[in-house]
Amino acid sequence: MNIIKAIPVNELDRLISVSPTAESRGIERETFLIPDYQRGYRWDADIHVEALLNDILSFSKMQRNSSDSYCLQPIVVAPSVSFPGAWEVIDGQQRLTTLYLLLHALDPSGSFYKPFEIKFETRTKSNNFISDLVVNGKLNHDDPDFHYMSEAWTKINNWISEQKKKDNGFILSYITVLRNHVNIIWYNTESTDRNENIDVFNRLNVGKIPLTNAELVKALLLTKLKGIYQGEELSLRQSELNNEWHRMEIELRKPSKWGFLASPLSEGLDNHIELIFRLLAEKENKGQYGTYLYFEKKVTENDASTLIQAENAIRLWLEIKQAFARVDSWFCDATPDTSATIYHYVGFLLASHRKTVYEIFKLAEGNGREAFRKALKTEILESIHDIELSKIDYQTDKEAVKRILLLFNVLTCDAVTEGPFNRFPFDRYNRIDNKEKWSLEHINAQNSQEPLKSTAAMRKWIEDTWKSVLNISSIRKTFIDYNGNQQTVTIDIESDKNTLKCLYDLPENELTIDIVSEVRSRFDNLFNEGDYKHVLGNMALLSKPDNSALNNFIFPVKRDRIIHLEKKGSFIPPCTRNVFLKFYSNADTQPYYWSKNDQQAYFDEIKRIINEFRNN
Repeated sequence: MNIIKAIPVNELDRLISVSPTAESRGIERETFLIPDYQRGYRWDADIHVEALLNDILSFSKMQRNSSDSYCLQPIVVAPSVSFPGAWEVIDGQQRLTTLYLLLHALDPSGSFYKPFEIKFETRTKSNNFISDLVVNGKLNHDDPDFHYMSEAWTKINNWISEQKKKDNGFILSYITVLRNHVNIIWYNTESTDRNENIDVFNRLNVGKIPLTNAELVKALLLTKLKGIYQGEELSLRQSELNNEWHRMEIELRKPSKWGFLASPLSEGLDNHIELIFRLLAEKENKGQYGTYLYFEKKVTENDASTLIQAENAIRLWLEIKQAFARVDSWFCDATPDTSATIYHYVGFLLASHRKTVYEIFKLAEGNGREAFRKALKTEILESIHDIELSKIDYQTDKEAVKRILLLFNVLTCDAVTEGPFNRFPFDRYNRIDNKEKWSLEHINAQNSQEPLKSTAAMRKWIEDTWKSVLNISSIRKTFIDYNGNQQTVTIDIESDKNTLKCLYDLPENELTIDIVSEVRSRFDNLFNEGDYKHVLGNMALLSKPDNSALNNFIFPVKRDRIIHLEKKGSFIPPCTRNVFLKFYSNADTQPYYWSKNDQQAYFDEIKRIINEFRNN
């Protein structure tokens, strides 16, 4: 059974608060045995050692009160079989050895304390060397172990000398902070099986899988159950906790669910359940192991008895399950005959970076489903309250345009109560947002008149345009006559297509910028209408790579490319797809041309969806 606890550095000399204590083992000072399966000491003096020295110094300067602490990474140990009373160091040799050197350098005469001992199981020369190093300062570079320890010793002493020049009282203050306010997470596996210890060592070192907050919290809770349960019942309760843990981890690992929760809180987690721990510990989640320390404090606060600690652990596990259920309910909001409203509201607030997971978690606290839904809607309304749809555009406020278009997509999906398309895929949206980023696509190109300067670019424009207009014989364009009436004219484009075909057949060495630009201008005039490029009704959401693929082509080319991109697996937001399929336009409008009427119909639909949301 594992024993886990955060202890101050001064307890490394003589354990008094963990089981078994130094007193129960009848020893005066702790000894840490570096087993033969460990590699040698390899911390770089200028990188690892100096970083540790400076981190502790920075903490000592920022310390606010006597309860503040700085936590180092765990030291994983087991009772030594070959050296009774000593601890076999499974993980943490590098920082433990560095602490040993630092403590001796700070107090070489032993006036304040006598630190713990370090012994090497098979490298007997290292035992003699490290003793000679801290007592006599004798350096040696003949062996890799000796070299790295000599370099660390030199770095530590030079660093201390520099600090003493700045502050005469440095030694005393630094020792006080180091011994009393710097903590180590003590992790005793209690295993006396060398093979088991080697397996743990391989997992932590060879596989480069460090102990995480989640694993430490799990070990803490499992350990504390001993305060209530014994024997078979203890094993049953521990198995039950393990199974519940596993089910939660599996659920959170589902790509669609984890992508929906994409957040700075969820970054870099090997165990996804740690997100739940971080939500519970958010306000005290300081430092690398701040989450674990929060739970340890909750379990052991006020020097609780073994029984009380066990009850605290059970209560905390219930809180963890309730927190998971709360978060899981956001994703599992919809039933077959209802819209996924809470899912969409939470997803929008997270994807638009208006709220964090923690803020939404707190918003849900104490609220029933309907109250939570209303609170979410209030937050969304607040995020768009100052946006006037008819005034925002690409040039004045790109972020407002993006936010409105994202909300338009989300609310459009939310309006569909049944079928496979009633949930906006936030996992896919967030994946693009985190890596490739989203951009605003001009439905009618904003820079279509920029010259194509390379032969390859000119050839690409010719081929793509020819392919897209091949089956188009005419287009219908609308305009307002002198009497204010809307008129529609049909324009035959066969002659223009013939010109383009001649260009298509022209050898590359005869293509010139002037010739291609002239033909391109004719097609731009045919398929573009007016100067309304930057308004909301001419904007659509598209990932940056996919936006680049459209490359300021005319509407029919863009339409073909959007269809091609989606067939290849690109995520095209549903409303962007609808735009290029002319979903919002009148039924009798041809699909090849983006007119002012198309733009107005699209804008009117955005306005209808957003205003209905605002007014309901």
